[in-house]
Amino acid sequence: MNLFLVILLINSVLALFRIIYVLFYPIDLSPEEAQYWDWSRHLDWSYYSKPPMVAYMNYITSCFFGNTEIGVRITPIVLSFLLSVITFFFVKKLFDERMALISSLLPNLFVGTAINSLLMTTDAPFLFFWSLSVILIYLAVEKNSLFLWILVGISAGFAFLSKYPAVFLFPLTLLYMTLIRRDILFSLKPYASLIPAVLISLPVLIWNIRNDFVSFKHVSSLADKGAEFPNWDTFLEFLGGQLLLLSLFPFFFLLYGWWKAFKEKDKIHVFLTVYSLPVFLFFLILSFRKEVYANWSGFGYFTASILIAFYTYKFFFVSRFLTFLILFFCTGLVILLHFTPLIDRIGLSFLLPPQRDPVKIMIGWEKLGKEVSKIYKGNELIFSTAYQISAELAFYVKGNPRTYVFHMGRRTQYYLWKEGVKNFKGKEAIFVSDYKPPPRVKKHFSEYELVKEVKIHWRGKQIKRFFIYKFKNFTGRFNEYPQGY
Repeated sequence: MNLFLVILLINSVLALFRIIYVLFYPIDLSPEEAQYWDWSRHLDWSYYSKPPMVAYMNYITSCFFGNTEIGVRITPIVLSFLLSVITFFFVKKLFDERMALISSLLPNLFVGTAINSLLMTTDAPFLFFWSLSVILIYLAVEKNSLFLWILVGISAGFAFLSKYPAVFLFPLTLLYMTLIRRDILFSLKPYASLIPAVLISLPVLIWNIRNDFVSFKHVSSLADKGAEFPNWDTFLEFLGGQLLLLSLFPFFFLLYGWWKAFKEKDKIHVFLTVYSLPVFLFFLILSFRKEVYANWSGFGYFTASILIAFYTYKFFFVSRFLTFLILFFCTGLVILLHFTPLIDRIGLSFLLPPQRDPVKIMIGWEKLGKEVSKIYKGNELIFSTAYQISAELAFYVKGNPRTYVFHMGRRTQYYLWKEGVKNFKGKEAIFVSDYKPPPRVKKHFSEYELVKEVKIHWRGKQIKRFFIYKFKNFTGRFNEYPQGY
């Protein structure tokens, strides 16, 4: 049977499973997904913390599927399917058809891939365009074709519109050319790729100029937040996150692959290493100084996954039993990630109690939205002190009202939309929070009352609690004075 047809069949089944999962499994949009969906209702050249691609894609899919969960999550499902098919053809060129099959399918057993194939965060479009850029760079370096370098620039521009770490492409490509084809460093063709990349990225810069470079201030504040050296806790936390993203055992195949690339200096293995190892090392070193989220380095695992596939296949001939055991473990881990209540069924709740279950961030938002909808008349100000709650209410309250944030800490995208609250002067408001309204909020209204307490349960335990308040006679402005970016 044609192996490409096998790829199409298996990935089609996986895509169908993900669609059914989104439609029927009782989890809601994560706060970040809800926020990015809300951005799509206010299209702009860029946004407070991220470039605009995630908003643009949400806008397109919402036009077809409406303001629904599948309307948000269909993008990562489709992009994951496309990337798997593209990977097949690319790896077939690098190695052979059998390696292409393994490289296309194996990443589906990684926790990181499972997450990014379902959740519509900035990582979904970024991983797709990063991977496409890296593939095009390999082809462009091989042929030094002006046409291919222009395609590199276009893809890199789209990667930058997805997430700022796309800037890694430039130094890593210089490093790759230095190691493999030093002669084209002095050719103008590779640098022609910068023209479309810069032109596509320019709107983000223009938007930041108009908004006091707020995105750069935000990124800078993340780099400095909680910084101390050496910080072994954040280092070990990051390292543990990388093990989890790759479903544990494949991470060790990757370490072996990186070591072999340096030892044997094979051209293809050097390529796969250049676009993965420096990314990992950068964030690993950074984690010695501050907290680094596990997903920050995830874009480096596209070429890393091909290395993992290569050495998993090699290991298969050393020990078929251990290889199948590893694949079985990875499969089980991904299944448990999708269906965490199974942990209780097999008596392992102590390993991951409901209060620590990462899925809990996606639980209870629809229920909260329904409770707010019962008292929402259609003309009240709906707000919270947490952008996560405001974003979820915008999605799950009937009619998808515009919601606002009273900032008690750092700024968010909602701070740039704060002028809209003046339209509610003298009107009633609905305030939702997981704690009592602070005095800074209460002074903007004449009176308030607690309407309802909403308790959220997951896996038989209470994991969240929200309070819904009704306020009267809004002053027409928020005196927020947020601190930091």
